[in-house]
Amino acid sequence: MMSTGTFQVDFEHLIRLLAENLYSDPHVAIRELIQNASDSCVRRIAQQALFKPAIHVRIEPNQRLLIVEDNGTGMARDDVVRYLATIGASQTRQVKFSTADQNAAQMLIGQFGIGFLSTFVIGQQVTVDTLAEGSEQAVLWRSQGSADYSLELGTRQTIGTTVTIELEPAFYNLLDESTLRSTIICYADFIQFPVYLGDDARPINRMNGPWHLDGSEHEYIDYVQHRFGAVPLAVEPIAIKQHNAECSGVLAIMPSSAALKIHPRKLDVFQRRMYVCEDMQLLPAWATFVCGIIDAPLLELVASREGFMIERPNYRALREALADAVRSFLIRLAQREPATFLQVVKQHNSGIKQAAVNDNQFFAAVADLLTFESDLGPITLTRYLERIPVRGAGERTIFYVLNDLPPSAQQRAIVGARGVPVLHVNLIEEKFLKKYCAARHGVSFQPLTAGIAELLEAETDPQWRKLEQHCEQLGMHVYAMRFEPSNLAALAMRASDYKREQVVDSLLKGSGSLLNFVQSVGRKRSDDYVLCLNTLNPLIQQLRDGQPSDQRWATVIRALWGYALLSSGIELTPELGEAVQHAQMSLLELALTQG
Repeated sequence: MMSTGTFQVDFEHLIRLLAENLYSDPHVAIRELIQNASDSCVRRIAQQALFKPAIHVRIEPNQRLLIVEDNGTGMARDDVVRYLATIGASQTRQVKFSTADQNAAQMLIGQFGIGFLSTFVIGQQVTVDTLAEGSEQAVLWRSQGSADYSLELGTRQTIGTTVTIELEPAFYNLLDESTLRSTIICYADFIQFPVYLGDDARPINRMNGPWHLDGSEHEYIDYVQHRFGAVPLAVEPIAIKQHNAECSGVLAIMPSSAALKIHPRKLDVFQRRMYVCEDMQLLPAWATFVCGIIDAPLLELVASREGFMIERPNYRALREALADAVRSFLIRLAQREPATFLQVVKQHNSGIKQAAVNDNQFFAAVADLLTFESDLGPITLTRYLERIPVRGAGERTIFYVLNDLPPSAQQRAIVGARGVPVLHVNLIEEKFLKKYCAARHGVSFQPLTAGIAELLEAETDPQWRKLEQHCEQLGMHVYAMRFEPSNLAALAMRASDYKREQVVDSLLKGSGSLLNFVQSVGRKRSDDYVLCLNTLNPLIQQLRDGQPSDQRWATVIRALWGYALLSSGIELTPELGEAVQHAQMSLLELALTQG
C-alpha cells in the first residue's frame, strides 16, 4: 500500500545552514545590502526620473550596530512578507522581467532571492524599517534568523529602507571604519549610485570604471592604483564582444614589489557592476605577471553570486579571448613601447620567458626582443648571434652558463679570446634557448662546460701525435689543440660531457636533486678528464721538442695537469687532489734541484 508524506522543515536551522554555508566570505553581506539598496533606487528612478539616489552606511560601535539605508522605492507590508520572509523570492527578479524600461532592467543586480540570508551570517538580529511610495505608514520587520519574525509599525518618515544589523561578536571588526571602508570599495566600487560612509561628504565608491567613461590611459592607471594599491608598470584597456565572450575592463602588469602582495593572475570580476569574486583561472596559466579588473555580463553565476559556473561555454570562451588579449598586450608593449617592455622584462624576467616558452604565438612575437644577461651586459639573441664565429655550413652556437654554475677561469679565458659572449641564464631561460634554437636553422646551444671544445682546433702535425702518445704512457689522456689565448698552456675537460637537459627534466619532474648532481660533478676517476695542451703556447712547443725520457719532462707534464685541474673549477676527488699535490711537490723539487 502506497502512502505519501510531506517534508518537515526546521526553518531555524535551515536559514542558518543556508546563510553560513552559501557564502565563503561573510563580508559578502555588505555587498548584498548595498546591492539591494541599489536595486531599490533603480526601481524608483524608473518611476521618477528626477530622483537623486543615495546609499548611506553607518556604524554605531557602542550598540554594535551596522546600518545600511537608501532612499529607493521602499516596501509595503505585502512586499515585506513576500520578499523578506520567503526564501528564493526576488523582488528584483520580478521587476527585471516585467519592466518595460530595459535600461532600468539592465541596472538591476539581484536575481536569486537569497542574498538577504547573508545578513544572518554576521548578525544575531536584523531589523528592516521601510516606507513605500504611496504608503501612509512604515513597516518594521525583525528576525533573529529563526522560523519566526515580527511585523509592526515602523518609524521611517521618508520613502526608502533602513536595514539595521546587530552584529555577532565574531564580526565586530566591521565596526572598524577602515575595515568597513575597504570592504565597501571591494564590493561596491561600481554601484552607480553614491555610497557614503558615516558623515563623509564624498562617496567612497568610484561608481564608474574608466571603461565606463572612455577614460584616458592616466585614468586607467589611477584606477588600478586605487584598486590594487600600487602604480602599474603598464595597463591595457580591453573590450571583448564575441558570440560567447564579452567583457570590458583593464589588464595591468604591476611592479614586482607589488606583485608579491597580489595573487598571480588575479582578476577582480564584476557583473553588471556587481563585484563577484577574485578569479585566478580566467587568465592564461602562463600569465603569472598579469592582473586586472573586468566586468563580464555573460558569465553564469553560482547561487551565492561569489563565483561563476566555470564549465559553461561562456566561461571557456572568455578565457580563450582573455588569452588573446594578454598576448596582444605584451606584443604591443614589445613593439610600440620598448622602454616599458624592457622594464617589465627586468622585473618579471622569468614570468615573461616562461610565457614565451608556453605560448607559441607570444614566443614568435618576442623571441628576438627579449634580452639575456651576458659578459657584455644585456643582449638579445639576434645581437648575440652576430658576434659569434660561424662554423661549417653557417652553424652558430650559443654558449651559456647557469647562474648557479659560473664558468671556470680557463673557460672564460678561451671564450674571451675568441670574442664570444657567454649568456648567464636560469632554468627557464635554458628552456627558452632550447625552443629558440629548435625554431632556427643552423643555431644550437651549449652549456659552456660542454661546448668549450667547439672553440678548440685539433692539430694534425704528426709531431703532436707523438707528444700525445708519450703522455698516455704516463697514464694521462692528452690532446694537442690550438686555441686562444696563447698564454693559456693547458686546460682540463671532461671526456664525455654530462647531459644537462636530462638534469633539468629530472629536476622539474621532482625525481632528482640539482644540488646533489652538481656536487657529484668531478667526483670521478682521473681518466674521465682529458688534458688539452695549447700548441700556440711556447712552453708546450718546448715540451713537443723535448725528451720524454727526461724526468723533468714528465714532471712538467704532471704539473700542467694539476694546474689545468685546479683552473677548471671542478671539485677534486681525493685521488685527483693527491695527484695535483704530488705534481706540485715534484715541480718544487725540480726547481730546487735546478737551483
